[in-house]
Amino acid sequence: MSRYVIILVTLQIKMRIMQDFKNISTYKEGLKEKILSTAMAAFYKNGIRAVKMNDIANALSISKRTLYELYKNKEDLLFEGIRRYHQLRHDEMRNFASGDVSVMDIVLHSFKLEIEDFNFANPAFFSDLLRYPRILEYFEEDKKNDQKQFMSFLQRGIDEGYFRGDLNYDLVVSILELQHKHIMMSQLYQRFSMKEICYNLLFVSLRGICTSKGIAVLDAFLGESKPQGTQTGQAAVCLH
Repeated sequence: MSRYVIILVTLQIKMRIMQDFKNISTYKEGLKEKILSTAMAAFYKNGIRAVKMNDIANALSISKRTLYELYKNKEDLLFEGIRRYHQLRHDEMRNFASGDVSVMDIVLHSFKLEIEDFNFANPAFFSDLLRYPRILEYFEEDKKNDQKQFMSFLQRGIDEGYFRGDLNYDLVVSILELQHKHIMMSQLYQRFSMKEICYNLLFVSLRGICTSKGIAVLDAFLGESKPQGTQTGQAAVCLH
C-alpha cells in the first residue's frame, strides 16, 4: 500500500471519528435541553423538593447515570434553569423597552409577566428556592448588576413626566428592595395571590413616586386589572 493511500485512509478514519464526536456532542446538547425543560416544568408544577432526579430520568426514559453525567445534582440543574429563564426574561424586557413605549408601559408589562410566572407556578416552587443559597446569591448579584440600569430607568421616568423629581431614589430603591424581600421571605404569596400583593402593596409604592400623569396611567391599568374579590372601597384606601 502506497504512502499516499495510507495517508488518505488515515484521514478518512479521523474524519469519521470527528463526525462521531460531533454527533455525540449534538445528541448530548439536545438531551441537556430536554432534561432542562422537563425538570423546570416539573419544578414549577410540583415544587422543587417534590421532584427527584429519578423522576426526571423516568420522564425522559433515560438512566440516572446518563442524567448525572450531564447534571451532577439537582441544584446544578435548577441553577441552570433559573439562569436561562432570567436571561430570556431580560431579553424579552429589553426587546419590549426598545420599542415605541413609555416608562409606564414597561413597568406595567413587567407586572403582567410577573403575574404570569406566579400563576403558572406552584407556590411551593418559590418557597423551595429559599433553601438554595447559590440561587439566592445569583438573584442578589443579578440585582446589583441591574441597579445602575434601574436608576437610569427611574431618571427616564422623571424626564417623561411620569415620576416625581423631588425624591431621593437611592432611599426609594432601598425601601422597595426590602419590601420585595419581605414578600418573598415571609411567603406572603402562600396567603394571597401575587396579583393581590401587587395591587394592594407594590402599586401603592409605585403610586407614591408617580406624578399626576403617571397616576392617571396607573389608575387606568388598575381599573382594568383589579383582582377578583377586591372591594372598590378597599382599593381606594390602598391606592390613594
